[in-house]
Amino acid sequence: MTPGVLLLLAATAGTPAEVERTYLFFDVLMDANKAFAEGVELRSDAAKARPKFARAARGYDELWHRGYHNPALALNRARARRLAGDLPGAIVAFHDGLAVARYDRPLQAGLEEARSAVAYPLDGELAAQCRPRPRGTVGTRMSPADAYLAAGLLWLLTCLGVVRFAMTRAGGWLAFAGFWLACLGLLGGLWWQDWRLRERDESRPPVVVRDDVFLRKGNGDGYPPRLEPRLPRGVEARELTRRGGWVQVELAGGAVGWLPLGAVTSRE
Repeated sequence: MTPGVLLLLAATAGTPAEVERTYLFFDVLMDANKAFAEGVELRSDAAKARPKFARAARGYDELWHRGYHNPALALNRARARRLAGDLPGAIVAFHDGLAVARYDRPLQAGLEEARSAVAYPLDGELAAQCRPRPRGTVGTRMSPADAYLAAGLLWLLTCLGVVRFAMTRAGGWLAFAGFWLACLGLLGGLWWQDWRLRERDESRPPVVVRDDVFLRKGNGDGYPPRLEPRLPRGVEARELTRRGGWVQVELAGGAVGWLPLGAVTSRE
């Protein structure tokens, strides 16, 4: 983006504080994008490329922490962390983005790709417990705007059937209206179910294992492992509570145990 464009955007931002905020936003964004581009150019040399991607991730993180929450920035954050070698951080960043836009397909695909890099065990109880299960709900397939548009269309079709029935007294039009009303009710029910799942998820925020670690039966190293072997780096769980430097989590398969706080990373 040219300095002239930046000047125009800053000039139209409003108050001096807003002008300063606009300049800061573009300054951080341009620096992060530059670092990302430099990392891409150096991808044949991972030792040189990763610090560039890490710098880009820090810039995107700063913007995210300043309240610029949108799917595009979330995707940039996650990709930069992934290319910097921070797989757990990338998974967390994808969850951050999906908390804002559950329906975003690039974020969903990126999360699945990151999960494919986790060294899940192939069999045994740990394999059954720690591998996440993709969830498909109406909220992951359409945005709220799409849902409102679909609901409006279904309501218009219902009204059309009622009006035509009133004009013609033909039973077919009444059945037509009833069908679309049932579809509207189904959409509402699915959206309500999605809302309940979202409320439950928000009450149990996701955490991601940073380093291979045992899931223990209590909040201390003296407690025996709840599962063996160790949970691999990148495994996702849901936080239940915290106590004494430990966090109690529930794995995708339902197993509950404790992990050291220092061994996990969580949403920001």
